[in-house]
Amino acid sequence: MKRSRWRLAVIALLAGPEAAVATAVRNAFDAQRRAQDRLRSFVADASHELRTPLATMHGWIDLYAQGGLRDPEQLDHAMARMQAEVGRMRLLVDELSLLAQLDAAQPLDREPVDVVALAGEVVDDARVVSADRVITMRGAAEAVVDGDGPRIQQVLRNLVGNAVQHTRPGTPVTVSVGTRDEQVEVAVHDEGDGIAPEHLPHVFDRFYRADPGRGGGSSGLGLAIVEAITTAHGGTVGVTSAPGRGTTVRVTFPADHATRRGR
Repeated sequence: MKRSRWRLAVIALLAGPEAAVATAVRNAFDAQRRAQDRLRSFVADASHELRTPLATMHGWIDLYAQGGLRDPEQLDHAMARMQAEVGRMRLLVDELSLLAQLDAAQPLDREPVDVVALAGEVVDDARVVSADRVITMRGAAEAVVDGDGPRIQQVLRNLVGNAVQHTRPGTPVTVSVGTRDEQVEVAVHDEGDGIAPEHLPHVFDRFYRADPGRGGGSSGLGLAIVEAITTAHGGTVGVTSAPGRGTTVRVTFPADHATRRGR
């Protein structure tokens, strides 16, 4: 009986490393399959997004070829529409290129940057473009991080632009910048209609739109880029919202400790 127990113990010990290796290999294959599935989905979505403006341009060109745009005003309108679609494709291609760079983990151009100053520029621009609404900025006088300034400012522009684009005209927007627990936190809050609970888990997905009818020319990549840039800086991103109670998107970046020690 004792010999039998020893035999079982030896078998378990020998099988342990092999089982661990088998589990690791299986997990690696599962991860690879999930990555391939995400890639296929991403390519399919990108193809769909590019197909729409191409179809619009093809329609106008076909109408011109058939002699349907003889009136100069009609021709001017057609050219304006095609120019708009070219701009939409250029934006989409630029954003896809940025996401590809971030996915490849290319190094960021880091230096000490003041997030308060970056946010101030974004808010100033938004007030000019959206003069119909109150855009407020509040919080710390300075919040320095070790990061890529233009990329961080793109995060802020996307967040403020998203709040403006997906709320009704005149809806107030508040941008808050502060420091907490060795982190610089930026919160962009709008007083809009809010986001339904079933959409919240997907707002950072690529090409996801909670309300496709109100896309307003958006590529559906804005918040995905926010998440990718923030993650590349070692930060976090999150959203809280409820119907009728507005939406708040928060991003955090590690504070620049070297700058803080030198002060």
